[in-house]
Amino acid sequence: MQNMIELDKASFVPLYYQLADLLREHILENSLKAGEAMPSEYDLMRQYQISRGTVREAMRILNHEGLIERRKGIGTFVNAPKIEHETGQVMGFSRVMQMSGKRPSAQVLEFRELKATAFLQEKLLMNHDEKVVLLKRLRFGDDEALLLEHSYFRMDVATRLKGEDLCSSVYGILREKHKYHLHRAENTIEARLAELEEAKVLGIEIGDPVLILKRLVYFENEDVPFEYAEDIYRADRTKFKIKAHIN
Repeated sequence: MQNMIELDKASFVPLYYQLADLLREHILENSLKAGEAMPSEYDLMRQYQISRGTVREAMRILNHEGLIERRKGIGTFVNAPKIEHETGQVMGFSRVMQMSGKRPSAQVLEFRELKATAFLQEKLLMNHDEKVVLLKRLRFGDDEALLLEHSYFRMDVATRLKGEDLCSSVYGILREKHKYHLHRAENTIEARLAELEEAKVLGIEIGDPVLILKRLVYFENEDVPFEYAEDIYRADRTKFKIKAHIN
């Protein structure tokens, strides 16, 4: 890695901020590539004539931003860029992966009927005796587990999915084969810590941060949602983009 600028030791900007800015620029401009080892603490101390504490604080900032990761006993490495999801569009995971230049795939964990809970009855505007179908899938981008998906479908829609290849895009099946027109979605995003099951299938540690996207999806000309979903994303690999209009 070649120097792009020198650190200004006379500046009021702390040296660790300057170093973090410099390393961030190398990462974003791809002179430090995803999966590549970061320069060692010693190399950065010698190169910029700074203290170990300054280097560690700069690394802490980049780690917090998700640009690097520390691998215990191995070193610090550049993370792949986070995958951006735009919540203002009804767009399935497969399409998001394709737009990110990644190959989408899926593993079906469950596909079964169950009685709708009171919570699902409220969300899907159902009667108390109605059933739903749960589709639970692990979603991948270039074979990397990124998302654990729980989708609950109304029975009239779920019957269309029986016998279909559910490792492919469900929205694509509904749109292209059954001529459903997806119209809008209502999304809520929350953050929490990973629990045992999701940590295991996503390849992360219990207690690592995850992002939960809860959504209701509607067809065109319908006021009743056909799907309620809770999608659990790896927070280290995902970010959400939200567009808003100012009135």
